Amino acid sequence: MPTERKDTPHFWAIIDALPIAVLLKDTAKPDIFANQQALQLLGLKPSQQVLSLSDIRHIELTEPDSNEVLGLVQNPLLLALGGSSLHQVVCLNQNKFRVQLESRLIQLSFTLSKSVLIVLKPEQPHDIAAAGQSSTHEVSELEEALAFDKLISLISAELINVQPDELDTHIEDALTALGEFCHADRSYVFLFHDDMTLMSNTHEWVRTGVSSHKEHLQNMPESSQPYIWQVLQKQHVFVASDIEQLPAEAALEKQEFRNEDIQSILCSAMYSQGQLIGFVGCDMVARKRAWTNSDIRRLKLVGNMIGNTIQNINYRLSLEQMQQELLQANRELQELASRDGLTGIANRRHFDLILQQELNRCARLHLPLGLIMADIDYFKSYNDSYGHLAGDDVLKQVAGQLSETIKRQGELVARYGGEEFAIIVPGCSAADLRLLLENLRSRIEQLSIVHAKAPARQLTISLGASLTEPDKNTSSSELINEADSALYRAKAQGRNRAEVILPSENGRLPPGNQKR
Repeated sequence: MPTERKDTPHFWAIIDALPIAVLLKDTAKPDIFANQQALQLLGLKPSQQVLSLSDIRHIELTEPDSNEVLGLVQNPLLLALGGSSLHQVVCLNQNKFRVQLESRLIQLSFTLSKSVLIVLKPEQPHDIAAAGQSSTHEVSELEEALAFDKLISLISAELINVQPDELDTHIEDALTALGEFCHADRSYVFLFHDDMTLMSNTHEWVRTGVSSHKEHLQNMPESSQPYIWQVLQKQHVFVASDIEQLPAEAALEKQEFRNEDIQSILCSAMYSQGQLIGFVGCDMVARKRAWTNSDIRRLKLVGNMIGNTIQNINYRLSLEQMQQELLQANRELQELASRDGLTGIANRRHFDLILQQELNRCARLHLPLGLIMADIDYFKSYNDSYGHLAGDDVLKQVAGQLSETIKRQGELVARYGGEEFAIIVPGCSAADLRLLLENLRSRIEQLSIVHAKAPARQLTISLGASLTEPDKNTSSSELINEADSALYRAKAQGRNRAEVILPSENGRLPPGNQKR
Protein backbone atom coordinates (compact mmCIF):
# COMPACT_ATOMS: atom_id res chain seq x y z
CA MET A 1 0.00 0.00 0.00
CA PRO A 2 1.21 3.53 -0.68
CA THR A 3 2.66 5.56 2.13
CA GLU A 4 0.96 8.67 3.42
CA ARG A 5 1.47 11.84 1.41
CA LYS A 6 4.63 13.74 2.54
CA ASP A 7 6.13 17.09 1.69
CA THR A 8 7.15 17.10 -1.95
CA PRO A 9 10.24 18.87 -3.36
CA HIS A 10 9.77 22.59 -3.95
CA PHE A 11 9.97 22.09 -7.72
CA TRP A 12 7.52 19.16 -7.80
CA ALA A 13 4.66 21.19 -9.30
CA ILE A 14 6.71 21.46 -12.51
CA ILE A 15 7.33 17.73 -12.75
CA ASP A 16 3.76 16.86 -11.77
CA ALA A 17 2.43 18.85 -14.72
CA LEU A 18 4.76 17.29 -17.31
CA PRO A 19 3.10 15.31 -20.13
CA ILE A 20 5.54 12.41 -19.60
CA ALA A 21 5.60 9.83 -16.79
CA VAL A 22 8.36 10.57 -14.27
CA LEU A 23 9.55 8.90 -11.06
CA LEU A 24 12.09 10.67 -8.86
CA LYS A 25 13.94 9.39 -5.79
CA ASP A 26 16.69 10.93 -3.71
CA THR A 27 19.26 8.18 -3.11
CA ALA A 28 19.56 9.27 0.54
CA LYS A 29 15.81 9.04 1.20
CA PRO A 30 13.20 6.27 0.94
CA ASP A 31 10.39 8.26 -0.71
CA ILE A 32 9.65 7.73 -4.40
CA PHE A 33 7.74 10.55 -6.06
CA ALA A 34 5.49 9.82 -9.04
CA ASN A 35 3.85 12.50 -11.14
CA GLN A 36 0.27 12.26 -12.41
CA GLN A 37 1.29 10.76 -15.77
CA ALA A 38 3.30 8.03 -14.01
CA LEU A 39 0.45 7.22 -11.61
CA GLN A 40 -1.96 6.88 -14.54
CA LEU A 41 0.47 4.77 -16.56
CA LEU A 42 1.17 2.45 -13.61
CA GLY A 43 -2.50 2.10 -12.74
CA LEU A 44 -2.22 3.85 -9.36
CA LYS A 45 -4.59 6.30 -7.74
CA PRO A 46 -3.95 10.03 -8.37
CA SER A 47 -3.54 10.55 -4.62
CA GLN A 48 -0.66 8.01 -4.43
CA GLN A 49 2.00 10.60 -5.19
CA VAL A 50 4.58 9.26 -2.71
CA LEU A 51 5.40 5.57 -3.17
CA SER A 52 7.50 3.05 -1.30
CA LEU A 53 9.56 0.13 -2.61
CA SER A 54 6.69 -2.13 -1.58
CA ASP A 55 4.39 -0.23 -3.93
CA ILE A 56 6.88 -0.68 -6.77
CA ARG A 57 7.17 -4.46 -6.12
CA HIS A 58 3.42 -4.83 -6.62
CA ILE A 59 3.58 -3.33 -10.12
CA GLU A 60 3.70 -6.32 -12.48
CA LEU A 61 6.09 -5.95 -15.40
CA THR A 62 6.59 -8.51 -18.16
CA GLU A 63 9.30 -9.16 -20.70
CA PRO A 64 7.92 -7.83 -24.03
CA ASP A 65 8.86 -10.77 -26.25
CA SER A 66 8.21 -13.76 -23.93
CA ASN A 67 5.45 -12.17 -21.83
CA GLU A 68 7.18 -13.64 -18.76
CA VAL A 69 6.66 -11.75 -15.51
CA LEU A 70 9.91 -10.13 -14.41
CA GLY A 71 10.93 -11.22 -10.91
CA LEU A 72 12.44 -9.02 -8.24
CA VAL A 73 15.98 -9.59 -9.50
CA GLN A 74 15.10 -8.63 -13.08
CA ASN A 75 12.52 -5.91 -12.24
CA PRO A 76 13.82 -2.84 -14.12
CA LEU A 77 11.97 -0.38 -11.87
CA LEU A 78 13.69 -1.79 -8.77
CA LEU A 79 17.05 -1.91 -10.56
CA ALA A 80 16.63 1.71 -11.65
CA LEU A 81 15.68 2.84 -8.15
CA GLY A 82 18.81 1.08 -6.92
CA GLY A 83 20.91 3.38 -9.07
CA SER A 84 21.30 1.42 -12.31
CA SER A 85 21.27 3.36 -15.57
CA LEU A 86 18.81 1.59 -17.88
CA HIS A 87 17.30 1.98 -21.32
CA GLN A 88 14.91 -0.85 -22.16
CA VAL A 89 11.40 -1.78 -23.23
CA VAL A 90 9.02 -3.35 -20.72
CA CYS A 91 5.38 -4.31 -20.86
CA LEU A 92 2.78 -3.24 -18.32
CA ASN A 93 0.44 -6.23 -18.02
CA GLN A 94 -2.50 -4.34 -16.65
CA ASN A 95 -2.48 -1.89 -19.53
CA LYS A 96 -1.34 -4.34 -22.20
CA PHE A 97 1.16 -2.02 -23.88
CA ARG A 98 4.88 -1.51 -24.12
CA VAL A 99 6.79 1.38 -22.63
CA GLN A 100 10.29 2.73 -22.96
CA LEU A 101 11.95 2.89 -19.52
CA GLU A 102 15.00 5.09 -19.14
CA SER A 103 16.77 5.81 -15.85
CA ARG A 104 19.85 7.69 -14.81
CA LEU A 105 21.52 9.17 -11.76
CA ILE A 106 21.47 12.95 -11.75
CA GLN A 107 23.08 15.52 -9.49
CA LEU A 108 20.80 18.47 -8.80
CA SER A 109 22.79 21.59 -7.91
CA PHE A 110 20.71 22.24 -4.83
CA THR A 111 21.01 18.79 -3.20
CA LEU A 112 23.96 17.07 -1.55
CA SER A 113 23.05 13.54 -2.66
CA LYS A 114 22.24 12.23 -6.13
CA SER A 115 18.74 11.49 -7.39
CA VAL A 116 17.35 8.69 -9.52
CA LEU A 117 15.30 9.95 -12.46
CA ILE A 118 13.06 7.45 -14.28
CA VAL A 119 11.11 8.33 -17.41
CA LEU A 120 8.41 6.00 -18.77
CA LYS A 121 7.16 6.60 -22.31
CA PRO A 122 4.62 4.50 -24.25
CA GLU A 123 6.58 3.00 -27.11
CA GLN A 124 5.74 3.74 -30.71
CA PRO A 125 6.02 0.22 -32.20
CA HIS A 126 7.06 1.50 -35.63
CA ASP A 127 10.01 3.54 -34.36
CA ILE A 128 11.66 2.23 -31.21
CA ALA A 129 14.90 4.10 -31.92
CA ALA A 130 13.07 7.39 -32.31
CA ALA A 131 11.24 6.71 -29.05
CA GLY A 132 14.55 6.22 -27.30
CA GLN A 133 15.91 9.47 -28.71
CA SER A 134 12.72 11.28 -27.66
CA SER A 135 13.01 9.90 -24.15
CA THR A 136 16.61 11.08 -23.88
CA HIS A 137 15.58 14.52 -25.12
CA GLU A 138 12.74 14.69 -22.58
CA VAL A 139 15.09 13.76 -19.75
CA SER A 140 17.43 16.55 -20.86
CA GLU A 141 14.53 19.00 -20.97
CA LEU A 142 13.48 17.94 -17.50
CA GLU A 143 16.95 18.51 -16.10
CA GLU A 144 17.03 21.93 -17.75
CA ALA A 145 13.59 22.78 -16.32
CA LEU A 146 14.74 21.84 -12.83
CA ALA A 147 17.91 23.90 -13.19
CA PHE A 148 15.99 26.95 -14.41
CA ASP A 149 13.40 26.79 -11.68
CA LYS A 150 16.04 26.35 -9.00
CA LEU A 151 17.95 29.37 -10.32
CA ILE A 152 14.80 31.48 -10.51
CA SER A 153 13.85 30.36 -6.99
CA LEU A 154 17.19 31.60 -5.70
CA ILE A 155 16.84 34.93 -7.54
CA SER A 156 13.24 35.25 -6.36
CA ALA A 157 14.27 34.62 -2.75
CA GLU A 158 16.84 37.40 -3.03
CA LEU A 159 14.22 39.72 -4.52
CA ILE A 160 11.81 39.32 -1.59
CA ASN A 161 13.55 41.91 0.56
CA VAL A 162 15.78 43.55 -2.05
CA GLN A 163 16.65 47.19 -1.51
CA PRO A 164 15.78 49.64 -4.30
CA ASP A 165 19.46 50.27 -5.11
CA GLU A 166 20.01 46.51 -5.59
CA LEU A 167 16.98 45.91 -7.84
CA ASP A 168 18.76 46.44 -11.17
CA THR A 169 21.38 43.78 -10.44
CA HIS A 170 18.79 41.13 -9.55
CA ILE A 171 16.59 41.92 -12.57
CA GLU A 172 19.62 41.54 -14.82
CA ASP A 173 20.37 38.17 -13.18
CA ALA A 174 16.82 37.04 -13.95
CA LEU A 175 17.11 38.23 -17.56
CA THR A 176 20.40 36.33 -17.95
CA ALA A 177 18.72 33.13 -16.73
CA LEU A 178 15.75 33.75 -19.03
CA GLY A 179 17.90 34.37 -22.09
CA GLU A 180 20.16 31.39 -21.50
CA PHE A 181 17.41 28.87 -20.77
CA CYS A 182 15.16 30.11 -23.60
CA HIS A 183 18.19 29.96 -25.95
CA ALA A 184 17.47 33.58 -26.91
CA ASP A 185 19.85 36.26 -28.19
CA ARG A 186 18.35 39.07 -26.11
CA SER A 187 16.14 39.36 -23.06
CA TYR A 188 14.90 42.66 -21.68
CA VAL A 189 12.41 44.67 -19.67
CA PHE A 190 10.36 47.65 -20.85
CA LEU A 191 8.65 49.80 -18.21
CA PHE A 192 6.16 52.64 -18.46
CA HIS A 193 7.15 55.97 -16.97
CA ASP A 194 5.11 57.29 -14.04
CA ASP A 195 2.70 59.19 -16.29
CA MET A 196 2.06 56.00 -18.34
CA THR A 197 2.52 57.87 -21.64
CA LEU A 198 6.12 56.81 -22.38
CA MET A 199 8.06 53.58 -21.96
CA SER A 200 11.77 52.76 -21.90
CA ASN A 201 14.00 49.71 -22.21
CA THR A 202 15.24 49.72 -18.60
CA HIS A 203 17.15 46.41 -18.38
CA GLU A 204 18.74 44.14 -21.00
CA TRP A 205 20.82 41.01 -21.44
CA VAL A 206 22.44 40.23 -24.79
CA ARG A 207 24.34 37.17 -25.92
CA THR A 208 27.99 37.64 -26.87
CA GLY A 209 28.22 38.98 -30.42
CA VAL A 210 24.65 40.35 -30.44
CA SER A 211 24.06 44.11 -30.70
CA SER A 212 22.34 46.03 -27.93
CA HIS A 213 19.63 48.57 -28.79
CA LYS A 214 18.77 49.67 -25.25
CA GLU A 215 20.28 53.13 -25.70
CA HIS A 216 17.91 53.89 -28.60
CA LEU A 217 14.78 52.46 -26.96
CA GLN A 218 14.16 55.22 -24.42
CA ASN A 219 11.12 57.47 -23.89
CA MET A 220 9.08 55.67 -26.53
CA PRO A 221 5.38 56.58 -26.81
CA GLU A 222 2.90 53.73 -26.60
CA SER A 223 1.75 54.67 -30.10
CA SER A 224 5.11 53.50 -31.48
CA GLN A 225 4.19 49.88 -30.69
CA PRO A 226 0.35 49.83 -30.91
CA TYR A 227 -0.09 46.24 -32.07
CA ILE A 228 2.07 44.70 -29.34
CA TRP A 229 0.23 46.65 -26.64
CA GLN A 230 -3.13 45.66 -28.05
CA VAL A 231 -2.17 41.96 -27.97
CA LEU A 232 -0.56 42.18 -24.52
CA GLN A 233 -3.61 43.90 -23.03
CA LYS A 234 -5.94 41.21 -24.39
CA GLN A 235 -3.83 38.03 -24.26
CA HIS A 236 -1.04 39.06 -21.81
CA VAL A 237 1.54 37.39 -24.08
CA PHE A 238 2.85 38.22 -27.56
CA VAL A 239 4.34 35.35 -29.57
CA ALA A 240 5.93 35.71 -33.01
CA SER A 241 8.13 32.85 -34.20
CA ASP A 242 8.57 34.63 -37.55
CA ILE A 243 8.07 38.41 -37.60
CA GLU A 244 7.44 38.31 -41.36
CA GLN A 245 4.23 36.44 -40.62
CA LEU A 246 2.83 39.27 -38.48
CA PRO A 247 -0.39 40.88 -39.81
CA ALA A 248 -0.51 44.19 -41.66
CA GLU A 249 -1.59 46.11 -38.56
CA ALA A 250 1.82 45.29 -37.03
CA ALA A 251 3.63 47.37 -39.68
CA LEU A 252 5.28 49.71 -37.15
CA GLU A 253 6.48 46.78 -35.07
CA LYS A 254 7.83 44.89 -38.10
CA GLN A 255 9.86 47.89 -39.19
CA GLU A 256 11.36 48.27 -35.69
CA PHE A 257 12.08 44.52 -35.52
CA ARG A 258 13.91 44.68 -38.84
CA ASN A 259 15.95 47.63 -37.60
CA GLU A 260 17.02 45.48 -34.64
CA ASP A 261 17.61 42.34 -36.77
CA ILE A 262 14.89 40.49 -34.85
CA GLN A 263 13.60 37.31 -36.49
CA SER A 264 11.50 35.93 -33.61
CA ILE A 265 10.12 37.68 -30.52
CA LEU A 266 8.31 36.64 -27.35
CA CYS A 267 6.86 39.11 -24.82
CA SER A 268 4.84 38.80 -21.60
CA ALA A 269 2.96 41.60 -19.84
CA MET A 270 4.00 42.72 -16.35
CA TYR A 271 1.49 44.01 -13.83
CA SER A 272 1.65 45.87 -10.53
CA GLN A 273 -1.49 46.14 -8.41
CA GLY A 274 -3.52 45.02 -11.41
CA GLN A 275 -2.12 47.74 -13.69
CA LEU A 276 -0.02 47.01 -16.78
CA ILE A 277 3.42 48.52 -16.08
CA GLY A 278 5.49 47.06 -18.92
CA PHE A 279 6.64 43.79 -20.41
CA VAL A 280 9.52 41.33 -20.39
CA GLY A 281 10.67 39.84 -23.69
CA CYS A 282 13.12 37.69 -25.64
CA ASP A 283 14.47 38.17 -29.17
CA MET A 284 16.05 35.82 -31.70
CA VAL A 285 18.57 37.47 -34.02
CA ALA A 286 20.77 34.73 -35.48
CA ARG A 287 17.86 32.50 -36.45
CA LYS A 288 14.12 32.00 -36.11
CA ARG A 289 12.78 30.11 -33.11
CA ALA A 290 9.51 28.27 -32.68
CA TRP A 291 8.82 29.33 -29.09
CA THR A 292 7.86 26.42 -26.83
CA ASN A 293 5.43 26.22 -23.94
CA SER A 294 8.47 26.07 -21.66
CA ASP A 295 9.73 29.36 -23.12
CA ILE A 296 6.36 31.00 -22.51
CA ARG A 297 6.13 29.60 -18.98
CA ARG A 298 9.63 30.82 -18.14
CA LEU A 299 8.94 34.25 -19.60
CA LYS A 300 5.71 34.60 -17.60
CA LEU A 301 7.49 33.44 -14.45
CA VAL A 302 10.24 36.04 -14.80
CA GLY A 303 7.71 38.73 -15.73
CA ASN A 304 5.54 37.99 -12.70
CA MET A 305 8.59 37.88 -10.45
CA ILE A 306 9.89 41.26 -11.66
CA GLY A 307 6.42 42.82 -11.59
CA ASN A 308 5.78 41.61 -8.05
CA THR A 309 9.20 42.86 -6.93
CA ILE A 310 8.59 46.32 -8.39
CA GLN A 311 5.17 46.33 -6.70
CA ASN A 312 6.71 45.33 -3.36
CA ILE A 313 9.41 47.98 -3.62
CA ASN A 314 6.86 50.65 -4.55
CA TYR A 315 4.72 49.49 -1.64
CA ARG A 316 7.68 49.66 0.76
CA LEU A 317 8.70 53.07 -0.55
CA SER A 318 5.12 54.29 -0.15
CA LEU A 319 5.07 52.97 3.41
CA GLU A 320 8.41 54.61 4.16
CA GLN A 321 7.16 57.87 2.68
CA MET A 322 3.98 57.64 4.74
CA GLN A 323 6.03 56.91 7.85
CA GLN A 324 8.27 59.90 7.18
CA GLU A 325 5.23 62.10 6.59
CA LEU A 326 3.66 60.84 9.80
CA LEU A 327 6.88 61.43 11.72
CA GLN A 328 7.13 64.92 10.28
CA ALA A 329 3.47 65.57 11.09
CA ASN A 330 4.08 64.35 14.65
CA ARG A 331 7.13 66.58 14.96
CA GLU A 332 5.11 69.53 13.70
CA LEU A 333 2.30 68.72 16.11
CA GLN A 334 4.76 68.44 18.98
CA GLU A 335 6.30 71.73 17.89
CA LEU A 336 2.88 73.36 17.77
CA ALA A 337 2.01 71.87 21.15
CA SER A 338 5.18 73.39 22.64
CA ARG A 339 4.87 76.83 21.01
CA ASP A 340 2.86 79.89 21.95
CA GLY A 341 0.40 80.56 19.18
CA LEU A 342 0.85 84.34 19.20
CA THR A 343 4.57 84.91 19.71
CA GLY A 344 6.01 81.63 18.36
CA ILE A 345 8.26 81.13 21.39
CA ALA A 346 7.90 78.27 23.89
CA ASN A 347 4.64 78.09 25.83
CA ARG A 348 4.09 77.50 29.55
CA ARG A 349 3.78 73.74 29.12
CA HIS A 350 7.14 73.46 27.32
CA PHE A 351 8.76 75.83 29.83
CA ASP A 352 7.71 73.60 32.74
CA LEU A 353 9.18 70.54 30.97
CA ILE A 354 12.54 72.17 30.12
CA LEU A 355 12.89 73.80 33.55
CA GLN A 356 12.59 70.40 35.25
CA GLN A 357 15.10 68.86 32.83
CA GLU A 358 17.64 71.65 33.38
CA LEU A 359 17.05 71.50 37.14
CA ASN A 360 17.93 67.79 37.15
CA ARG A 361 20.93 68.29 34.83
CA CYS A 362 22.42 71.18 36.83
CA ALA A 363 21.93 69.28 40.11
CA ARG A 364 23.72 66.26 38.62
CA LEU A 365 26.61 68.33 37.21
CA HIS A 366 26.74 70.83 40.10
CA LEU A 367 26.04 73.77 37.79
CA PRO A 368 24.28 77.01 38.76
CA LEU A 369 20.85 77.64 37.29
CA GLY A 370 19.41 81.09 36.67
CA LEU A 371 15.71 81.81 36.13
CA ILE A 372 14.44 85.18 34.87
CA MET A 373 10.86 86.41 35.00
CA ALA A 374 10.09 89.47 32.82
CA ASP A 375 6.91 91.53 32.68
CA ILE A 376 5.88 94.35 30.31
CA ASP A 377 5.29 97.52 32.32
CA TYR A 378 1.80 99.05 32.28
CA PHE A 379 0.66 96.57 29.62
CA LYS A 380 -3.04 96.79 30.56
CA SER A 381 -3.08 100.54 30.03
CA TYR A 382 -1.26 100.01 26.70
CA ASN A 383 -4.01 97.63 25.57
CA ASP A 384 -6.69 100.05 26.75
CA SER A 385 -5.09 102.93 24.87
CA TYR A 386 -4.00 101.33 21.61
CA GLY A 387 -6.19 98.23 21.36
CA HIS A 388 -5.58 94.49 21.60
CA LEU A 389 -4.13 94.17 18.07
CA ALA A 390 -1.43 96.70 18.98
CA GLY A 391 -0.95 94.84 22.27
CA ASP A 392 -0.47 91.56 20.38
CA ASP A 393 2.11 93.23 18.15
CA VAL A 394 4.01 94.46 21.21
CA LEU A 395 4.06 90.93 22.67
CA LYS A 396 5.56 89.64 19.41
CA GLN A 397 8.24 92.35 19.34
CA VAL A 398 9.24 91.76 22.94
CA ALA A 399 9.36 87.98 22.40
CA GLY A 400 11.54 88.52 19.34
CA GLN A 401 14.03 90.69 21.19
CA LEU A 402 14.28 88.24 24.08
CA SER A 403 14.79 85.29 21.70
CA GLU A 404 17.54 87.07 19.78
CA THR A 405 19.45 87.57 23.04
CA ILE A 406 18.91 84.10 24.54
CA LYS A 407 20.60 81.58 22.21
CA ARG A 408 22.94 79.30 24.17
CA GLN A 409 22.27 75.57 24.39
CA GLY A 410 19.97 74.82 27.28
CA GLU A 411 18.63 78.37 27.45
CA LEU A 412 14.97 78.95 26.75
CA VAL A 413 12.60 81.90 26.35
CA ALA A 414 8.93 81.18 27.02
CA ARG A 415 5.69 83.09 27.28
CA TYR A 416 4.68 82.40 30.86
CA GLY A 417 1.26 83.98 30.65
CA GLY A 418 -0.33 87.24 29.46
CA GLU A 419 2.45 89.85 29.23
CA GLU A 420 4.87 87.82 31.38
CA PHE A 421 7.90 85.92 30.03
CA ALA A 422 10.21 83.34 31.64
CA ILE A 423 13.85 82.69 30.70
CA ILE A 424 15.96 79.66 31.75
CA VAL A 425 19.71 80.36 31.96
CA PRO A 426 21.82 77.36 33.07
CA GLY A 427 25.54 77.60 33.91
CA CYS A 428 25.59 81.36 34.48
CA SER A 429 27.57 83.30 37.13
CA ALA A 430 26.04 86.12 39.17
CA ALA A 431 28.00 88.79 37.29
CA ASP A 432 27.00 87.44 33.88
CA LEU A 433 23.39 87.15 34.98
CA ARG A 434 23.33 90.85 35.92
CA LEU A 435 24.82 91.78 32.50
CA LEU A 436 22.22 89.66 30.77
CA LEU A 437 19.37 91.29 32.66
CA GLU A 438 20.59 94.76 31.73
CA ASN A 439 21.01 93.71 28.09
CA LEU A 440 17.44 92.42 27.96
CA ARG A 441 16.03 95.53 29.60
CA SER A 442 17.99 97.79 27.28
CA ARG A 443 16.96 96.00 24.09
CA ILE A 444 13.27 96.44 24.89
CA GLU A 445 13.84 100.09 25.73
CA GLN A 446 15.63 100.57 22.42
CA LEU A 447 12.54 99.45 20.55
CA SER A 448 11.20 102.95 21.33
CA ILE A 449 7.58 101.81 21.33
CA VAL A 450 5.43 104.80 22.30
CA HIS A 451 3.34 104.31 25.45
CA ALA A 452 1.69 107.63 26.35
CA LYS A 453 0.20 106.31 29.59
CA ALA A 454 3.58 105.13 31.00
CA PRO A 455 5.79 107.46 33.07
CA ALA A 456 8.68 107.00 30.64
CA ARG A 457 6.33 107.65 27.65
CA GLN A 458 7.57 104.43 26.02
CA LEU A 459 7.24 100.69 26.51
CA THR A 460 9.59 99.09 29.08
CA ILE A 461 9.94 95.82 30.96
CA SER A 462 10.81 94.86 34.52
CA LEU A 463 12.86 91.74 35.28
CA GLY A 464 13.48 89.58 38.31
CA ALA A 465 15.97 86.72 38.52
CA SER A 466 16.98 83.96 40.88
CA LEU A 467 20.36 82.21 40.82
CA THR A 468 20.95 78.95 42.65
CA GLU A 469 22.97 75.75 42.52
CA PRO A 470 20.22 73.13 42.77
CA ASP A 471 20.38 69.72 44.39
CA LYS A 472 18.09 66.73 44.18
CA ASN A 473 15.70 68.33 46.66
CA THR A 474 15.31 71.62 44.75
CA SER A 475 11.88 72.05 43.17
CA SER A 476 10.97 74.11 40.12
CA SER A 477 8.33 75.98 42.13
CA GLU A 478 11.07 77.26 44.47
CA LEU A 479 12.99 78.80 41.56
CA ILE A 480 9.83 80.34 40.09
CA ASN A 481 8.80 81.83 43.44
CA GLU A 482 12.27 83.35 44.00
CA ALA A 483 12.33 84.89 40.49
CA ASP A 484 8.79 86.18 41.01
CA SER A 485 9.87 87.79 44.27
CA ALA A 486 12.73 89.53 42.48
CA LEU A 487 10.33 90.73 39.76
CA TYR A 488 7.96 92.11 42.40
CA ARG A 489 10.89 93.97 43.96
CA ALA A 490 11.81 95.50 40.55
CA LYS A 491 8.27 96.73 40.00
CA ALA A 492 8.02 98.07 43.54
CA GLN A 493 11.18 100.11 42.98
CA GLY A 494 9.85 101.93 39.91
CA ARG A 495 9.80 99.43 36.99
CA ASN A 496 12.08 99.41 33.92
CA ARG A 497 14.74 97.75 36.03
CA ALA A 498 16.04 94.31 37.06
CA GLU A 499 16.53 92.68 40.46
CA VAL A 500 18.37 89.46 41.35
CA ILE A 501 18.00 87.13 44.32
CA LEU A 502 21.46 85.64 44.82
CA PRO A 503 22.44 82.41 46.61
CA SER A 504 23.24 84.31 49.80
CA GLU A 505 19.65 85.48 49.87
CA ASN A 506 18.04 82.14 49.06
CA GLY A 507 20.27 80.20 51.43
CA ARG A 508 21.97 78.10 48.74
CA LEU A 509 25.63 77.55 47.90
CA PRO A 510 27.34 80.14 45.68
CA PRO A 511 27.49 79.29 41.98
CA GLY A 512 30.68 78.09 40.34
CA ASN A 513 32.91 80.03 38.00
CA GLN A 514 31.02 79.13 34.80
CA LYS A 515 30.94 82.07 32.45
CA ARG A 516 28.24 83.08 30.05
